[in-house]
Amino acid sequence: MNKNIVIFFMRKAILLSAIFFLTLLFSCKKDGELSPDFDSGNLSINFTDTFSLQTKVLEEDSLRTDLSIYNLLGLYNDPIFGPVSSSIYTQVLLTGANLDFGSAPILDSVVLTLDYVELYGDTASTMTINVYKLLSDLSDNTDYYSNSYVAHEVLPLASLTFTPNLSDSVPTLYNNTTYKPHLRIKLPNTFGIDILNNSPFTSSTDFLSFLKGFYITTQDSVTNTSISPGSGSIVSFNLNSSLSTLSIYYHYNESEKAIIPLKYDFSISTDGVKYSRFAHNYAGTDVLKHITNNPTKDTTVTYVSTMAGVKTKIEMPTIKDLSKFGNIVINKAELVFTIESNSEGNFDEAISSLSLVGINSAGETVVLSDYSEILGGSSKEPLVDEGTSKTYSFKLSRHIQQLLFHSTTDYGLYLLATGGSTTAKRSVISSEKNLISKIRLNITYSKL
Repeated sequence: MNKNIVIFFMRKAILLSAIFFLTLLFSCKKDGELSPDFDSGNLSINFTDTFSLQTKVLEEDSLRTDLSIYNLLGLYNDPIFGPVSSSIYTQVLLTGANLDFGSAPILDSVVLTLDYVELYGDTASTMTINVYKLLSDLSDNTDYYSNSYVAHEVLPLASLTFTPNLSDSVPTLYNNTTYKPHLRIKLPNTFGIDILNNSPFTSSTDFLSFLKGFYITTQDSVTNTSISPGSGSIVSFNLNSSLSTLSIYYHYNESEKAIIPLKYDFSISTDGVKYSRFAHNYAGTDVLKHITNNPTKDTTVTYVSTMAGVKTKIEMPTIKDLSKFGNIVINKAELVFTIESNSEGNFDEAISSLSLVGINSAGETVVLSDYSEILGGSSKEPLVDEGTSKTYSFKLSRHIQQLLFHSTTDYGLYLLATGGSTTAKRSVISSEKNLISKIRLNITYSKL
């Protein structure tokens, strides 16, 4: 018989034997007991969900956004969280090197284009944005965060009022080409002429000495806006896309070139420095009452939001009471969070995925031990629609076991937004004091 066939049947026999043994080992004798007996006693299965939990809403630290795959722009007035906004800082680079427009080029137009990804908020709301030239350099040796500020000119280079359109293709006169949905911001001809007149540029470094970059922001701010709750929007753009460029259209005086349209695309791309800056205004909201620990806050809910907004700290003050039963094994521990009913409006989606992380003695976030377990769970979980409710569920078996029988100090957990620098969403979660759908810590354990 072929050697490989023999090996196959041997492995199959071993696997079947193992399955048979495990079936005997864990077959039920009666509810709550397993067979066979160990040490003349039964290995019982127990369940509890009565542990005390405490939540606290905290303002999130700033997020590093210069490494984000997408950048956010816009302003939205959330009915629960208040106004939130994002602005963009970006460099513009040469495509290649040694850019020379030659003699006597004539400008047709200069356009800044940004490639749409998704929109959060009211799709029918208009947005007014300003584009400014930067006064200070962006450095690839600097880490830029969601609260970083770089100086810009006082007067905008250009302004545009538009309704974000992420569904319709965009036709252009250049070569009669149609492109996927993107935003086009026409800049002044004087700016384009200035680029032509200052060429040649030998490198991107040379060009950055002429144009340090752009600051793109909404005309209104979170502290100065008249848009009503539920209005406005925040759009994410892919600035690494070939559609995100500064394009200059031009021709020459010579008769043989006059009818030939010419175009040069400056690049934003992965090589350029770019980042998003976020702002929030919680004035008059229950979120602010939670942050300031106002006694009139709604204790039946807690909050999490993206864009360096807020997070929830979870403490389990009575978790070590389990150790009073002696040596036990945590079979399964699961922490379940439920989206508060009616907290999602027409334009206010819950965060699609949340992360649960540990906290060390310095208050810093650490990855939970369950994250590395093949069967143990994940540090981030998606929102699941269960028909009557939407939930996030996290497995914590290994983490709870370590808290009970190791010297691990319990500093609590943080519930955070996943993708906090690239999406504009938030979640209102039923707290531990909610009578309908409170936070649940479900633990199944066995006594040894």
